[in-house]
Amino acid sequence: MKIRQRIGQILDKALDWQELSREEALELMRIDEKSDEMYALMSAANSMTREKVNNIGEVFAQIGINNWPCPKNCKFCFFGEAWGLIKEPMELSVDQVVFRAKEFEKAGANNIFLMTTANYPFKKFLEIGREVRKAISPEMPLSANIGDFGPAEARQLEDAGFQSAYHIYRMREGIDTGIDPEIRKKTLETIRDSRLALVSCIEPVGPEHTDEEIVDEMFRTLGYKPNMFSVMIRFPVPGTPLAEKGKVSELKFAKIAAVGRLVCGDRVKNYSVHGPSTIVLASGSSAIAAESGSNPRDTSEDTSKGIGLSVEVARQMLREADFVPLEGFSKVFNKT
Repeated sequence: MKIRQRIGQILDKALDWQELSREEALELMRIDEKSDEMYALMSAANSMTREKVNNIGEVFAQIGINNWPCPKNCKFCFFGEAWGLIKEPMELSVDQVVFRAKEFEKAGANNIFLMTTANYPFKKFLEIGREVRKAISPEMPLSANIGDFGPAEARQLEDAGFQSAYHIYRMREGIDTGIDPEIRKKTLETIRDSRLALVSCIEPVGPEHTDEEIVDEMFRTLGYKPNMFSVMIRFPVPGTPLAEKGKVSELKFAKIAAVGRLVCGDRVKNYSVHGPSTIVLASGSSAIAAESGSNPRDTSEDTSKGIGLSVEVARQMLREADFVPLEGFSKVFNKT
């Protein structure tokens, strides 16, 4: 196997749980995906994750509550009002959300996320969250995936029974999205400084994004001290402006995930991948998502009939990657 001495040194440093520099991460990102070094990188990330989680994999289940045209018009998102893709707006009732949450728990999910578009009424989201909290086990972590919010809203989420919030500074925020980047940063700071654990991600990554952009977002995200870190590639949703740019290859996806795992080192409690990919589960990820309801990456009204996985299929993917699916509830969201 031919591995440059410099790459070997960086991989050894990461495996010793030492923090990598931006330049070291860039060197790893520039590895040829068809080279011996690529498989050494994947192996290092895979070894690090399996040591960190004791070879236990987790399934995070998400319920998309509404399918509405959204005025933020993110260029990769099915919900964008300007793209005119949503012909009949849809919203799950409280009872429907509660039912799906209970079904996810029964199927073996380890955490439940509730997701809405950015223009969903916050008060209504809290009401749904409270009902879901009452219906599921008190030990089941509940996570909010909503638009931007401040400290007062963070406290209300905590009081409603949420343990964490998913939030990200997207690739080319403010250029490919209709959201002020400074507002995104303020929400991330709010979560970091609250009792909510932060679940964050490098997303959505497309073929046009440079190594420098991807690495910069890795380090930006780590600055907000996430409990869980993820990498998500962009799905080319037909009818959205960025669809024509296509999708990164599975090997590129695996490389980005592996570099992110090594950059995170000992600073995160779990490392996830989105969408589902067996090769990425062998490149540093130990968690995978199951989904129901609306999905910004899917034209189906209910993603469980489209690209969304069931909990059962997600758990089987973990087994195929030689992880043991967690029985019970995730501890990733215990903020310390």
